[in-house]
Amino acid sequence: MKPAAPEIQVVIPQELRSLCGGRAEHSLPARNVRELLGAIARRHPQVHVRICDEQGQPRPHINVFINDQLCPRTELHAPLAAGDVVSILPAVSGG
Repeated sequence: MKPAAPEIQVVIPQELRSLCGGRAEHSLPARNVRELLGAIARRHPQVHVRICDEQGQPRPHINVFINDQLCPRTELHAPLAAGDVVSILPAVSGG
């Protein structure tokens, strides 16, 4: 039997907070980034469809950070631990 997944703090971008009760931070159980995205899909499906594509991958304009470190799209299996904070941020561009 697998141990319970740790609770991970997730920071939702301002633009999407109205879709998840207006809160900036949520606590969701996950062992890695992929599991965390799945937990968002189950708890806040309207947020999930805006941050992930049909395959569950972060959309090109979405960046995922684990404790201020960018998580590359190829490393969604990156492990998470209790106390980690995952931030979901839309890319910013301009000139």
